Amino acid sequence: MINADNNAGKYRFLVLPALFVGVIWVLFGLNYLFDLNFWRLAVEPRTTNGLLGIAFFPLLHSDLDHIVANTGSLFVLLVAVRYIFPHLFLKVFGAAYLWPGVFAWLIGRPAFHLGASGMIYALATFLFLSGVIRVNRYLLAISLLVVFLYGSLFWGIFPLEQRISWEGHLGGALTGFFLALWFRKIEPIEEVREREPQWEEEEDEAHEDAFWEDEALSDQPKEKQEITITYHYKPKEDDSK
Repeated sequence: MINADNNAGKYRFLVLPALFVGVIWVLFGLNYLFDLNFWRLAVEPRTTNGLLGIAFFPLLHSDLDHIVANTGSLFVLLVAVRYIFPHLFLKVFGAAYLWPGVFAWLIGRPAFHLGASGMIYALATFLFLSGVIRVNRYLLAISLLVVFLYGSLFWGIFPLEQRISWEGHLGGALTGFFLALWFRKIEPIEEVREREPQWEEEEDEAHEDAFWEDEALSDQPKEKQEITITYHYKPKEDDSK
């Protein structure tokens, strides 16, 4: 019989990433339908009003192309961090949420900076460097996947396009870098840890035990090595009864 609770527990790591991405889409939908001008809550560098934008920076997007481009990558990276480092997820999430906005507020151009791309840079950098620092083949494979999927992110930390907040991207990359260094001694989940192979040692021990058992038997007197058969006898019942 399949336990539904156990099956649901297997996919628990999807819940928080899905909820966060869902909030982003709900806010975008409300802003689109009712023209609420949420962009005014974005980060405006070195202004008092812009400080409030640090709390909303990753939740706001300018148009449909912007939110589609960000939320797909964001969901994948959040799921990866949630699954591989479940005990670190909230700490990494919180830092990736806030610090790119802080960097944008400190060094950004006079404009409204918004979007979850700063979080994407933080999470991608954290995952990549976590694999490199630990020299773990599983995490290295994930790191290579991150590079393959998001390698072009590297160019986003430079002021190459006027409409792109490279300041937030740079802040996210630096955040991920420091997170990977800070948590370098924290191991991922058991499934992706490197383990020393145990089968050779166990096999050697089994052979050694068998050898000593054979030696012990060979030292015993012959009569002690005889095979004894024990059985139960039941007499045949009288047919006349």
